[in-house]
Amino acid sequence: MWTAGRTIVKGKQFDAGGDKDYHLIYVMQGSAKGQIEFNGKSNAAEEGAGVLLVPGESAKFDAKGADLEVLEMVTPKPPAAVEAGLPGGPGYFFNRETLRPLSDASGGRVRRFCAESSVRLLDGSRLTPTNAIQAGEMHYKEGGGSPYHLHKGTDANPDGAAHCYMTFKGRGKVDVGETSQEIEPGTLVYFPPGIPHRLSAHGGTLDYFEIQAWRSFKTTILSKEAASGLKWFYDRTSPSAAPVEWNQS
Repeated sequence: MWTAGRTIVKGKQFDAGGDKDYHLIYVMQGSAKGQIEFNGKSNAAEEGAGVLLVPGESAKFDAKGADLEVLEMVTPKPPAAVEAGLPGGPGYFFNRETLRPLSDASGGRVRRFCAESSVRLLDGSRLTPTNAIQAGEMHYKEGGGSPYHLHKGTDANPDGAAHCYMTFKGRGKVDVGETSQEIEPGTLVYFPPGIPHRLSAHGGTLDYFEIQAWRSFKTTILSKEAASGLKWFYDRTSPSAAPVEWNQS
């Protein structure tokens, strides 16, 4: 997997995709007039918007009125065993209105996946038709944090998934073994497969973007939160609606 931040200068355009790889482009800082052209339609290039492009698809980002700051992720096409019967496409445009928020059992973390094959939309359809990438926004409330955990490979993906965090706002702390490292806006963190780690907000709230590719890995919880540390629930569609757990399988 290849990940990089990119500035599209005001008045310029950026053509993404069109090759043999999967591309996910996420707008970190948008503009009122900026546009994303994809699949014959033009959409606002606002913060939190973007596109998932499957091999052969392309999109154009037009920085009208102001610079656009985007995060681009590129990953090769996964083998059939990783796709596990998924069709692999097509790609799609997304923004915060089209994505479903999820909250963890503790209430300390909220996330919106831009790409995740097990997430279901309100109509029951699958958000993402491929296991090429898992990616999305994460918000930690003050005091929020993940359990201590690790990710390992699978029979379909024995080398495991590349796993990165990109910090946007606030400060946090990453624990790896006996080592702790503070992170701030602009920090990019990479975890090799099999390395135990934990992330927590530090001195306030924390916003970051999380990426794993390919989406074929096993997660093991190592801390005391083992009973509920991985449970997430879709935001209720109404105050009286029953909570619906996200089925991660």
